[in-house]
Amino acid sequence: MRKVMLIAIAILVTATGVRNANAYSYAEAEDAMVTIFREGVVAAREGKWGAVKIKSEEGISLQRGHIFNADALSPSFDQAIAKKDVAKTAGLFADLVYISIREKLTQCKKEGFKHFKNDKGRISIARKSYIDVLDGNVRKQDAKRSEAILSQFDMALSAIGNPGLFGIGAKPADPAGFEKAMTAIEKMITSSFAEFTGGDIR
Repeated sequence: MRKVMLIAIAILVTATGVRNANAYSYAEAEDAMVTIFREGVVAAREGKWGAVKIKSEEGISLQRGHIFNADALSPSFDQAIAKKDVAKTAGLFADLVYISIREKLTQCKKEGFKHFKNDKGRISIARKSYIDVLDGNVRKQDAKRSEAILSQFDMALSAIGNPGLFGIGAKPADPAGFEKAMTAIEKMITSSFAEFTGGDIR
């Protein structure tokens, strides 16, 4: 119980001022799910539960038609909103961010690393979303785990290969290396956020 509360507190602190990622300068844009997280948690802290409901529905809807479905979170959101439970609400919005991270990494794998620019963008945004929302709590629990997760994001980026410049310096993709990095990222994140569902594969 105390661990859950510490997670919630860390998430609430993060929501008040989402940090900028220093790495991957080509991913400056904030992921839509991070925006939903931030606005939803701020609304909860301000007692604007109608707005929280709208944001929860927006986040769940955003995953429909994609690899990971978030509909299973709807009853939990309804319960948290009914109880005006800010901490539980924050955790659910953070779970949506994690689902979005998984979506981007899995999409790279699903497409077979055929679109370097798209894959690079997805991984960079996933990494930034992790830093903006989840890393603060992971780092408080275990700084080495935080560093390891960031390292695995770098490994995932390296594993998609590189077409080079006009073929010069081209590097083939490493599907096995990518799978290993993705699995490690998911395992370490859920070690810090045991309550995360990660979404349902449709």
